[in-house]
Amino acid sequence: MITLYNTLTRRKEEFKPLEEGKVRMYVCGPTVYDVPHIGHARSAYSFEIIRKYLEYTGFDVYFVRNVTDIDDKIINKAISELEEIGGTISASRLKERVSEVAVRYLDIYHHQMDILGIRPPSAEPKATENIPEMIKFIGTLVERGYGYAVGGNVYFSVEKFAEYGKLSNRNKDEMLHGVRIGPDEKKRYPLDFALWKEAKPEEPFWKSPWGNGRPGWHIECSVMSTKLLGAQFDIHGGGLDLIFPHHENEIAQAEAATGKPFANYWIHNGLLTVGGEKMAKSLGNYITVSDFLEKYRDPDLLKMAFLNSHYRSPMDCGDEKMEEAGRSKERIMIFFDKADRIAREHSDREQEDGEELDAGAVEKAQEIVNTLHEKFNEVMDDDFNTPVALSIIFEAVGIGNEYLADTGISLAEKAHMTGAVKNYILRFADVLGLTLSPAKLDKKEIKEIERLIAEREDARKRKDYAASDKIRRDLAGRGVVVEDTPGGPVWRKS
Repeated sequence: MITLYNTLTRRKEEFKPLEEGKVRMYVCGPTVYDVPHIGHARSAYSFEIIRKYLEYTGFDVYFVRNVTDIDDKIINKAISELEEIGGTISASRLKERVSEVAVRYLDIYHHQMDILGIRPPSAEPKATENIPEMIKFIGTLVERGYGYAVGGNVYFSVEKFAEYGKLSNRNKDEMLHGVRIGPDEKKRYPLDFALWKEAKPEEPFWKSPWGNGRPGWHIECSVMSTKLLGAQFDIHGGGLDLIFPHHENEIAQAEAATGKPFANYWIHNGLLTVGGEKMAKSLGNYITVSDFLEKYRDPDLLKMAFLNSHYRSPMDCGDEKMEEAGRSKERIMIFFDKADRIAREHSDREQEDGEELDAGAVEKAQEIVNTLHEKFNEVMDDDFNTPVALSIIFEAVGIGNEYLADTGISLAEKAHMTGAVKNYILRFADVLGLTLSPAKLDKKEIKEIERLIAEREDARKRKDYAASDKIRRDLAGRGVVVEDTPGGPVWRKS
């Protein structure tokens, strides 16, 4: 039984999809006006884990993530680029540049999510491809008395929707605090929000019954989610900062238009902070995905740092978190390296003397793996508790290392037990989206490392320990760890 925390009810609930064996899920995606930062990566990764675990437990998941490709930020980015080039900014020139900006940054987003191992959604609707549906949806709201036109703008009447505030758990008086109406707005009520925005001079626009303009931000998600998933679906997700007003407005629009409950479960991931302050482009304190990858090179480190915090919790991001993640992954890779070595040794021995594995050892290995399996499922069933799930993987590493160190068992049993543990770790690391692959080296670097190790062996044979230690330090400076074993030195990239 999977339980998840539902923001709508503010409690954990048993997950019961509308259709047995199938999950319909919608997550708010990127506004494509700049490169993604690791806060975007955390949101995408959190919902990738939820999607993967639901699939692992047997659900057929239809996962929709939208793209906002028309927005004030995209328009402003396009204007700024055109101003740098120079010349008159015409309507056609701006429209073309807006499209270029959106396509460029969506391509970058896709590429970087792919590097992080985050799969594409089942469907990825774009706002600009669904304008006719949005116009029709807004028309329905106007007909039902929930929308009203003022000049070329159309607003949603919050006072008409009695349950407004049920997601954010706020009353209207609380929400009114600090709300200001702009000089160009003619709302009937301060909390009313735009469904359709009249086009400013030279801005991209679409024709509508209310004049040339473009949709408000909130309407796109209500329209595209219900179009692809139905008026009522299972899960709606996004960042914690979207609860109000975006998701609150989505609910109001969708339920006012369809007369049905919108999403049954609302899931929100916690935000990344830097020094306790929210990471945001507007604050200039963000770390781009590309900057992270250039510095650390390994996507697993970012993902392991995320896994160490529950998806709903805030997470302060800094070098110490990445260093901790690096040490954690290295611990796993050291075990893998030793388990592989034992497997090779056993394979060689088996060919020589035909050593057989005791049936009891096979049964014992299966019992250990089954127990770990049950623990993993239990904690992931509990609102996708990745910090504990990750600790179970390290529990498995500990068990594997105990067998590696056990001198009272046969080589065959040692190889089988450590192999079973390694396979378990790889299986459940995959559910968590980890690759656990070793550092990649080119042939030239491998050749140089092996040359230095051979020189170190020669120095040791000559008992020139000063030279041997110097080479070891040089290798360590390259991130190479050398371990001396009875079969000779073995090395790995740290």
